[in-house]
Amino acid sequence: MGRFERVRLALLGVFAFCFVVALAAADEPERTIDMSRAFDSGTRRESAELSPIAPDPPPLSEGHQWLLDLRWDRGDVWLLGSRRADARAPRETPRTMGRFALELYEGPALIERLRFDFPLLGGPEVGDAGGDYAPFPSQKLRTRVGVLFPATARGTRLELWDRGTGTRWSLPWPPLEVRSANKAGQDAGAAKPSKDASARDL
Repeated sequence: MGRFERVRLALLGVFAFCFVVALAAADEPERTIDMSRAFDSGTRRESAELSPIAPDPPPLSEGHQWLLDLRWDRGDVWLLGSRRADARAPRETPRTMGRFALELYEGPALIERLRFDFPLLGGPEVGDAGGDYAPFPSQKLRTRVGVLFPATARGTRLELWDRGTGTRWSLPWPPLEVRSANKAGQDAGAAKPSKDASARDL
């Protein structure tokens, strides 16, 4: 048998196999594939858990900023002073991580959030859902930080939030221009923000 005959027989065998497979498939009922199951990871949740913490709003861009002089004093927060700072160009509120956050509300709506840390009073980084901070010695420190917050005409309520403990302090909004205390240990000209929902004037 020549090479041509062997090739011809092989092709006839392939065609015969395809014909048999086609006849067998014709007898089976048509079925569609559910692609949702094909891409399902195998875990089905009835309802997704929603975080009670609102996401960050779009950052404000303001040419004027409020410089807030804040002090942490062994678990309490003091507003030592505030003054208006004018920038040469609009400054967009940075989005960074931090244990503390200044949140500006307009009614129930969150319109700005600025995270920061007091020096030496850090903690493990957590997401927007907050977190549990274990007590550590620096909780008893007295430390101080200056925070730039946009001087927007919007907003009706400013709060300082300790994301580690869930404590919130109410700050006056808009702030008053008050000179900071000369020394960190002086309380003259300082105001202790209230922990209730009402704002207090300096």
